[in-house]
This record gives sequence, C-alpha cells and structure tokens, in this order.
Amino acid sequence: MRRTGGRITFALILAAGLAMPSDAAPRPGPQDLARAYPQSIARVGDGKVVMRNGQVFAISDGVSGKSDERRLNAPDIDDMFFEAYVQGPPARPPSGEPGRARYEPLFNAMYGDCSRGGVRLRRVAWMPHRHGGTVLFATANGADRALEAVVRDLERLPPDMTRFLVPAGGTYNCRKIQGTPRRSMHAYGAAIDISTRYSDYWMWSGGEGAAWRNRIPMEVVEAFERHGFIWGGKWRHFDTMHFEYRPELLPAQRRQDPAAP
Repeated sequence: MRRTGGRITFALILAAGLAMPSDAAPRPGPQDLARAYPQSIARVGDGKVVMRNGQVFAISDGVSGKSDERRLNAPDIDDMFFEAYVQGPPARPPSGEPGRARYEPLFNAMYGDCSRGGVRLRRVAWMPHRHGGTVLFATANGADRALEAVVRDLERLPPDMTRFLVPAGGTYNCRKIQGTPRRSMHAYGAAIDISTRYSDYWMWSGGEGAAWRNRIPMEVVEAFERHGFIWGGKWRHFDTMHFEYRPELLPAQRRQDPAAP
C-alpha cells in the first residue's frame, strides 16, 4: 500500500510538473546580470561580478538582517534582488519596493559618473508620430535601443493614450533622489518620466503613508516591461510616471530584443 501510494504521489507530482506553464522561469538574481548587461559585465561567479573594464564587485557585503532603510541606502548587489519584480497588474496597494535598491558602484561602472560627464547619451525620438519630440537616453547596455522598442509599441496604442505620454516629463538629469543620498536612475540616462499630467507620486499625495493611486493604463506599463523597464507604480513609495531600464529584474524570455524591428 505504501509503495503504491508513493508511486501515485510521485505520478501526481510529475504530472503537476509537466503541467507547469512553459514560460515559467526561476526568480531573477545576481546570476542574471551578465545576461542583462553583456556589454558591461564579463561574468558573474564565485560571489563576484566581473566587469569588462576590469572592475570587480562583491555580490554580498556579508551583512544580514538589514532594515528596509539600510537595504535602500546602503545596498549590496544581492539586495537589488531582495524583492521580486512581478510583471503585469500591481498589487493594490503595493507593499514592497522591488527595484528601488541599486548598488551605485555597479551602475557607475556600467553607465559612467554623471558628475564627471561620463554618461554617454544620444537623442531618441519620443512618440514621433504624436509630436513627442526627442529625449536624451543612455547608449550603454542598449538602453537607447530598448526605449526605441518601447516607443514602437506605444505608438500602436489608440490615440487617446497619447495624453499619458506626451510631453515626456524628463530623462537624463544628474541628481540624487529627493530627500535621499541615493543617485537617481535619471543620473545614468536610463530612466524616463512620462507625462506628469496624469501621474501620481507619493510626495505629491501627502508624503509618507500616502494612499496609493494610479491613472496610467496597464497597456503603457506592459509596453515598457516587454523591453526591460520596471515601473515605479509597483512601489510602496509610488511614482507612476517613472520607468527605468532594469532588464536584470525581468525574465529574459518575456522580453524582446531591443534591436529587433
């Protein structure tokens, strides 16, 4: 009886495994950095990230039990993956901050130090068929090409979506995040704020403890996520105009090649 039950149990487990969605993927982690940024990162292994410019960064600083504040203000590379970023509609309200932890030495090595004029930028057409003008965006890691791919998808959306996108609220800006010691992803030219008119930001909504709200359609969010961008609307400290290029946090098979037509 026990052997039969064991075989039945194993069969059920095997069947369940075979029934798993074909696009299931392990949760992203530091091992995904080389896949996400092949132009900048040579390899990840032995507890280290090895850059193509020769710099080497430890994945962990050895500190356990970090507070949320420390994880944001003094993260290591591991902390960037502490919370999973989930594609699709957000929890309401979001309870976490997936993607807000950024290990700045890594991003300085990949994109350059804006305070020294080291960020390489070019002008990218923003919603050209809807009179959106151009925006400055980083060329490192194909971030500019990823944004162009997003634009192609956004321009396929109905015309009434234009009000959420034009004019753009800003891209490159060598600055820190307001009220923090942390450098913004805008300082690397790897983030874009869409139109502020229909956007919601926790500081504009009353500050700490503000009730989450959002007016950005999910069709817009999904266009960005397909090409490696995460959305600030999925943060507890919500910023619904904000999208930043963070392909390491998104499963590779759910994104298209940014260079593809």
